[in-house]
Amino acid sequence: MCGIGGIINLENKNIDIISGATIISKTLRHRGTDDEGFLFFNNDKTVCAYGDDTQQQTITNKFSFGAEKHISQVEQSYTGVFIHRRLSIIDLSESGHQPMCVANGTIWITYNGEIYNYIELRQELEQLGYQFKTQSDTEVLLNAYLQWGNECLQKLNGMFAFALLDIEKKKLFCARDRSGVKPFYYYLKDGVFCFASEIKAIRALPFIETTLNERALQHYLLHDALEYEPEGFLKNIFELFPSHYMELDLPAKQLNVKKYFDIKIETDFIPYNESDFFISKEETNQLITDSILKRLRADVSIGCCLSGGIDSSIISGVIANHNKNFNAFTATFPEEVIDESKYAKDVVDFTQANWHTITPTADELQNDFKKLIYALDIPIWSTSTYAQFRVMQLAKQNNIKVVLDGQGSDELFAGYPHYYTTYINELLRNKQFKQAASEIKGLGNNFWLSYTKENAKRQLHYNSNKKQLNTDFVKQYTPPESLKHSFSTLNEHLNYDFFGGRLKTYLRCEDRCSMHHSVESRTPFADDSPLMIKALNTAASYKIRNGTSKYILRESMKSDLPNSVYERKDKMGFVTPHNKWLTFLLQKNTDLLHSDRLKPFFSDRFFVKNDRLSKKSYRLKSSSDFKEETLTFKALVFTVWADLMKI
Repeated sequence: MCGIGGIINLENKNIDIISGATIISKTLRHRGTDDEGFLFFNNDKTVCAYGDDTQQQTITNKFSFGAEKHISQVEQSYTGVFIHRRLSIIDLSESGHQPMCVANGTIWITYNGEIYNYIELRQELEQLGYQFKTQSDTEVLLNAYLQWGNECLQKLNGMFAFALLDIEKKKLFCARDRSGVKPFYYYLKDGVFCFASEIKAIRALPFIETTLNERALQHYLLHDALEYEPEGFLKNIFELFPSHYMELDLPAKQLNVKKYFDIKIETDFIPYNESDFFISKEETNQLITDSILKRLRADVSIGCCLSGGIDSSIISGVIANHNKNFNAFTATFPEEVIDESKYAKDVVDFTQANWHTITPTADELQNDFKKLIYALDIPIWSTSTYAQFRVMQLAKQNNIKVVLDGQGSDELFAGYPHYYTTYINELLRNKQFKQAASEIKGLGNNFWLSYTKENAKRQLHYNSNKKQLNTDFVKQYTPPESLKHSFSTLNEHLNYDFFGGRLKTYLRCEDRCSMHHSVESRTPFADDSPLMIKALNTAASYKIRNGTSKYILRESMKSDLPNSVYERKDKMGFVTPHNKWLTFLLQKNTDLLHSDRLKPFFSDRFFVKNDRLSKKSYRLKSSSDFKEETLTFKALVFTVWADLMKI
C-alpha cells in the first residue's frame, strides 16, 4: 500500500520536475512513511534517486532499482519522473523498494495496492520460465505485464493503481482496479502530464492550471453526486475510472483511455428453488471465505473494522477461524439510538477478538474538521466519515498496519432499503404476485409508504436541495449521465451501484481515512473478481426473501455469525449523531461561513443567503438522526475545502 505520482514534460516546458517530485512526495507522505523513491528518465537514460525518507539499506542495495543519488543531486535534464511512497506490507525488506524495474531496466513501475493472488500468479510465471529476485507482488505485476501485456489486468485479483513506463514501446501504461479501491488522478494540459494518488498532490504543483469546476460542485450540492464524471471538483484534474486503463504514447503525446473489465449480469427472473439455492449458497460461502483469507496475506499484523453489521461481522468470523488473536476496532455512541456496539460486543464474544473502541464526539470533530476535509481530498456529505476516520486512527494507535472492512457487500447482496422497491417492481413486472405479497408482508406495515415515496422520487426526480440553492445555478448544469438510470431488475440496480459511482464514493472515504493514518484497508467484498461475478449473477430471489435482505449472504455465512447479528433486520450503515454534530459545528464556525474570502460563494451565486443556513442549527437539535440535514453540512464542508484548496 503506497502513494504514487509522476510528472512528464512532453513538450520541454519550463517546469522544475525535481521540485515537483519533492512536492508530490511530501504531500503523499502519509500514504507511505516507510520508504521513498524516485525514478528520473528521458529518451536515453534513467537514474534512481533517494530522498530524506528513503530506507538506508535501499541506497546501498544490489538491485538494479536501488537508489543512486539524492534527489538534490539530480540534474534538470530529465523530462520525466516517477515518485513512490511505500507503506511496507509484503516483503518488508529493501527488495520491495519502488520504483521497480525488470532486470534489463526497460520496464519500470510505481504501484499502489495489493495483488492478493500474487502467489498463484508467481507460480504460473515461474512455470513459464520467469525467475524472481524478490518476494514482492510488485515484481509479479511487472513480469505479468512482460508476459501478457495489457491483458495482464485480467489476471489480477486485488486492489491496484499503477503507472508503468515501457521504454522500448515509448509509452506509459496506467491502470486502476475493477471497483476503484485504489485512486488514480491525472492532469494533462499544454504538454505537461502529471498523476498522483490524491488530488491535493497535483493541486500543490506550482505549474498546473486549475480552477473550481462549478459543474461538479452543482452535482455535489444538488444530487449528492461525488466524482460521477472524470473531471472532478478542480478543472483539468481527471480521475481514471475503475475498470479502466490508459496509455500515453510519449512521442505522439496521445492519451487513450479504455475499459478493460465488465460483467454480464443475470437479468432474467429466476424463482426461488431450494436445491439450486443450496448449491449457490455453498459456492458463495467458498468464494467469500477464499476472498477474506487471501486478504490476510501480509508480513505485518492484521485487524478488522467491526461495526456490528453483517458484513464486518462475517469478516471477523472468518478471521477467527484461522487466527484466534486478532484485533477488532469499533466506533461506539453510548446512549444514542444509532449505537451498534451491543452487536459488535456479541461478535467479539463469539470470535474472542481483542476489542478496541472509540467514541468520537462533536468537540473532537470540530478540532479535527479541517484535518478531515484535507484528508478526504474532496468535499464529503456526512459526518459518518469522521467515525471511519477515528476507527482508522485507533488501528494506527494500536500498531495495526492492515485492517479488513466490509465495503461492497451491500451492493452485491442488496443490503440497502431502496433495493426493496426495485425488487418488488421486478416481481410485479414478472407477475410474481404471490411472492410480492410475501415480501411486502415480511417488510412490515410501513413498506407501502416507503415504496410509494421511493417510486415517486425516481419518476419525478424530486430534489429538496433546490430550495436552498440559487435558481440559475440549479438550472445551469444537467445531472451526470450516469445518474439517469431506471432499473428493470435488482441485479441491474446492484451492478449500477457497484460500478456506477455509489461504491466508488464509499471506497474513496475508505482509502483516504485509512491512508491518512498510514493504515492499509482491505475490502474482500469490493475487489475480488470471482466473488463479484458470482454475486451479480445470483438470482434476485436469493438475495431478498420474505422481507430479509442479503438472504443468501446470511445463510451462506451463518456459522460465522452470532445469532443476534444473523437475525438483524435493521440497516444503519456507518452512522453518527449527524444533526447534533452539525448543530455544534454551525455554532463554532459562524465566522467561517461569513468570511470575506468566501462571501462570493454565498452572495446568491451558489447558495441562498447564508443567514438561513445558520438558522438551521436551532431546529437541528430536535431532528431525527435518521433524517440527516445534508445541504447545510455540505455548505460548511465546501467553505473549509475551498479555503484549504485555495480556490
